[in-house]
Amino acid sequence: MLGFVETGLDIRWTRRWRDGRREKPFRFLLDSRVFRLLCDPGHPAALDNFRASLADLRLAPEGRLPDLEMTPLAVLDAIGVEIPVFPALPHLPKSMVALKAGEVGILIKEAIQKELNTAPQLQPESLRWRMEELREATDPATHDVVDLCLTRLGARDTFEEDILEPVLLDALFTFRFPEEYRERMNRLFDSFLLNKEAQVSGLTKVRRLKRFWDRALERILKKNPKARGEILAVDQEMRLRKYKDFLGWEVIHHTILGYARTSVHPVIGFSLEPRETLEARCKAHKTALRAFLDEIPREELTGSLRPYLQAWTPGWLVPCRQDGTLEAPVSTGEVPVWAGTRVREGEER
Repeated sequence: MLGFVETGLDIRWTRRWRDGRREKPFRFLLDSRVFRLLCDPGHPAALDNFRASLADLRLAPEGRLPDLEMTPLAVLDAIGVEIPVFPALPHLPKSMVALKAGEVGILIKEAIQKELNTAPQLQPESLRWRMEELREATDPATHDVVDLCLTRLGARDTFEEDILEPVLLDALFTFRFPEEYRERMNRLFDSFLLNKEAQVSGLTKVRRLKRFWDRALERILKKNPKARGEILAVDQEMRLRKYKDFLGWEVIHHTILGYARTSVHPVIGFSLEPRETLEARCKAHKTALRAFLDEIPREELTGSLRPYLQAWTPGWLVPCRQDGTLEAPVSTGEVPVWAGTRVREGEER
C-alpha cells in the first residue's frame, strides 16, 4: 500500500521500497478548478495557504511547490478553450459494414481529425497565445504555478500531439455509430480501459466506466440491501451528462489507476470537492471498474491482461478548500468497492 513518507523531505525524492525495488515517483495533478483558485487575484491568500498545507502534509519542503501538472483536457479548460463537437454523419458507406472495428475506428478518426484541424481555437499558436495571455494576467507570485502547469507544456516539441490527441480520441469514443456498428465498437473502446499506451484521457475512460456502473446498479443494490441509501446517494454522483461533469472526475480516475505516459506513476491529485464527496466518487469509480473487470473471462485477466492490471497504481486524493488549505488526503487504494457487480451466467450484459 502506498503511503506518505514519515520525513520532512519532498515525497518525490524520498520513497519507500516495495518488493525489493524502488517505487516510481508520484505525479501531482491539479484539477483545473484548483488551478484557477490558486491563480485567482480575488483569493490572494489561496496560494500561500496551499504552500503551507503542502508542507504540513509533507508533500513539499516549506515554501515550495511539488512538480504540479494538469491533464491536457484540464489545461484546455483552464485557458478557456471550448471543445468543438464533431457532427454526426448521416450515414456510413455500406462497404464499411464488413470492416473490422479497428479499421472503422481509423476511418472515423481521420474524418474527425480533418474537422478538428480547421478549428481555430485548437491551433497550436492560438493555444500558446492563450497560455501566455493567462500568465500575463496573473499576479507574478502565481507564475510558478502557471509555468509548471502551462508554460512547460507549451514548450514541448510534442505539444500539439500531447494536447490534441486526447480531444480527438474523446470525439471518436463518443461518436454515435449506427446500430449495426455499436456492439463491436463498444468492445474496441472498452479495451482501452486497460491500455496505458494510447492517449485516451481520464475523462474518456470515466465515460466508458459510467456505462458499467449503470448496468450493475440493480445487482449492487440487491447484494447490499443495508447500504441502499449510500449506494443511491453515490448513484447521484454518477449522474454525469455534460463534458465538464466528466472533466471533474479526471483527477479521481488517475489517483485510482495511476497516470500513464511511458510508464504508470502513482498520483496525488488535488480537487475542490470535499473529502466525503471524493470518497463517494472514488467508491463509485472503483465499483464500476470492478463491474467492467467482472465481464472479462478470468483466464484473460490472469493471462494476457495481467501486465496491464499490475501496472495500475493507487495514490491519494487531496481535498482543497476555497481558501487554499488542504484537508486530510484520501488513500484511494483503501476505499472499498461494493460486491455484486459480477454478471451471472445467463444474464444479459
